[in-house]
Amino acid sequence: MPSILKSSKFLIFLIVFVNFLGYGIVFPLLPLMTIKYGGSPLLSGVMIGAFSLAQVFSMPVMGRLSDRYGRKPLLLISLWGTVVSFLIMGLTHSLFFLLLARILDGASGGNLSIAQAYIADISEKKDRAAGMGTIAAGISLGFIFGPLWGGFLSKISYAFPFFAASIITLISILLTKVFLKESVSKKEIKYEKRHFRFLQFLPRLLKSGFMLLFILNLLIFWAQSGLYTIMTLFANDILRLSVLQVGGLFALSGIVSAGIQAFGVKPAVKFFGEKRLFRLSVVTASFGMIILAVTRNSLLFVIGTTVFALGNSYLLPLTQAFVSEKSAEHEQGGNMGLLQSFGSVGRIFGPIAAGYAYQTMGPWSPALMGALIFLAVLILGLRI
Repeated sequence: MPSILKSSKFLIFLIVFVNFLGYGIVFPLLPLMTIKYGGSPLLSGVMIGAFSLAQVFSMPVMGRLSDRYGRKPLLLISLWGTVVSFLIMGLTHSLFFLLLARILDGASGGNLSIAQAYIADISEKKDRAAGMGTIAAGISLGFIFGPLWGGFLSKISYAFPFFAASIITLISILLTKVFLKESVSKKEIKYEKRHFRFLQFLPRLLKSGFMLLFILNLLIFWAQSGLYTIMTLFANDILRLSVLQVGGLFALSGIVSAGIQAFGVKPAVKFFGEKRLFRLSVVTASFGMIILAVTRNSLLFVIGTTVFALGNSYLLPLTQAFVSEKSAEHEQGGNMGLLQSFGSVGRIFGPIAAGYAYQTMGPWSPALMGALIFLAVLILGLRI
């Protein structure tokens, strides 16, 4: 068997990719499935939001439990949850079970925090940002291939993309079970067994210096998800672009992000340093938003989305690295989980705020809102 399949970083990448492949499949299919089974557009929005809401609660819990019981067992449990959610999505014609599957998939998606903790376990502090870039690349590629996967395989049936995704997840379970080595030492697990107090974790953490980083993550995801929510509407209403053309722009942004996160983070950190690179990336992403806020033609739209993707691509791995470097070894999972919970809150409210601004203040207002949010991120980031 090729050695890459036995690589810990590849297996973690695969786990994250599978999760966000499923998330991407849902976007083109879930609204259609909801309407077909007797629901409404509002209910389809609730279905999508249920995923992020479940992640708010599951990520810190799953992450903290992985500190106590090890990364590998919790990763396997979460992957099985993903398989079950895919199968429910493929088999059911019930709105109730569709919603149940979305909640289960969101809760299973809590393994993102475990994946980040695993990378932190096996990486030196100076290489944390590059390691987190591997995870971010898995997220970006999942977003690229998910909608394409769902759109192409749905020609067979709405169920088929989910059955196919469940097979890939089963393969990742097999590879994880056989080849992934536990990254938490027996000494750490023994320490946690003596000192583990889950109910004390959150109150203590909220009083710590992590809150600034958590709020930064919330704001970044707020601006990002708000922009991506209205891109299709803006492109259709103002620029008269087709759905296929907008899909190509999403793919372009995803490819730029995946390339940077997989190969560009480490040399950039080495050249600029983590803190300076973070601030430079915020300025770049904000400049992309400003371009979009004044866009009147397709060329500026492509330039704005590309510039935004260039800046935004560094922010996720850098924020994760900041939290990881600040965390004690026995609290990596819990801290990374809470970081992602704040990001999920941003993904819940960002689309709502962008949609409201688009409807009440005009098509260019969500991009301007994003630029202002990134200005706040820059000001707060000076305190890192």
